[in-house]
Amino acid sequence: MNERTVAGFLPSVNGFHIANAWPSGPTVHIGPFDPRAIGIGDAANGLCGGMVYTVGDLFAAGVAMRADHEVPANGSPQFNAIVRRQVESLAFLSVPVRFWLRSALGGSLGGDRARATFEREWPKARALLDAGRVAMIGLIRMASANPRNLTRNHQVMAWGYAEDGRGVTLRLYDPNWPDRDDVTITLQLDPALRPTGLSQSTGEPLLGWFVLPYSPADPRAWR
Repeated sequence: MNERTVAGFLPSVNGFHIANAWPSGPTVHIGPFDPRAIGIGDAANGLCGGMVYTVGDLFAAGVAMRADHEVPANGSPQFNAIVRRQVESLAFLSVPVRFWLRSALGGSLGGDRARATFEREWPKARALLDAGRVAMIGLIRMASANPRNLTRNHQVMAWGYAEDGRGVTLRLYDPNWPDRDDVTITLQLDPALRPTGLSQSTGEPLLGWFVLPYSPADPRAWR
């Protein structure tokens, strides 16, 4: 068994104590125009990317997580900071494109999402975690070519891993499950080290995952 965790990080300590469950409201304002009129920008769709990136920023800066158990009010400095990181987590829309390609067409290796996860994405995540850095992860939840289903996918943070020849397990901060240190995703392997399936400990569907681009930013709204 080979195990590694990022020193000093625990979701119950460093993660938000609020769930990724936001009241309906615009995440951005375009003058008097509410972008929800065209089906985008509703906080009720979730701000998982902004939440995990903000947690990464706070941890990198050594800033303690606030003890709040209620989501920041729409328009507050903290809400706006999470939204800003949500937008930045999309990497100029390249991340939604990656989600769509994997949801619609499968993995990048012959349409096999599990194989692509193991052969291409797992080495990237392991390198980050071995270096003592958290890894931002995009979870592919469903197979669909409909872009409206992109919001069913998810963004989380990996803070540790274990591998034993039978599978690879990532330990997660998942903003859908606040204050939980036991959330994991596992990629099962057969004796020939061929992927056979993926699962999440909390029961949500999982078809594959990939490493997201991330660089820490100054969490000024939280100081």
